[in-house]
Amino acid sequence: MFKHIRQSGWSLPGVITVLFLATIAVKVAYVVAPPFYDNYLVRQALRDLAERFPNKLVEMSKETANGELSKFYMLNGVRNPDIAKALVVERLKGRTIFSVNYEVRQNFMANLDFVVVFKNALDSSVPEDCCTAREK
Repeated sequence: MFKHIRQSGWSLPGVITVLFLATIAVKVAYVVAPPFYDNYLVRQALRDLAERFPNKLVEMSKETANGELSKFYMLNGVRNPDIAKALVVERLKGRTIFSVNYEVRQNFMANLDFVVVFKNALDSSVPEDCCTAREK
């Protein structure tokens, strides 16, 4: 006479759990995405430096490289001012390595921070392999 009817759909605790997890995921993306986008622009700046000065990278001074990279950062809206100070130029036998290594500390909530470390390098002996350095 009566058929057994099963409940279909989500329960209230299930909906609250999904909303909580979605909120956390959006918050993580909101906090972590800008530093990764800035690092994408840093890599683009190093590639641009390699393309514009392919034969002058070996003898390029730190001041010239820093000026070119700073212009790129300003034009493309890099938000972190510490990136412009992170350039290190290392001269080795027959090649020059331009390194932009830095870390970003982003507050997530209360006293919980995300720390992201970025290591980028342009080797003048292989500018097409930007942005990782080869062995010294």
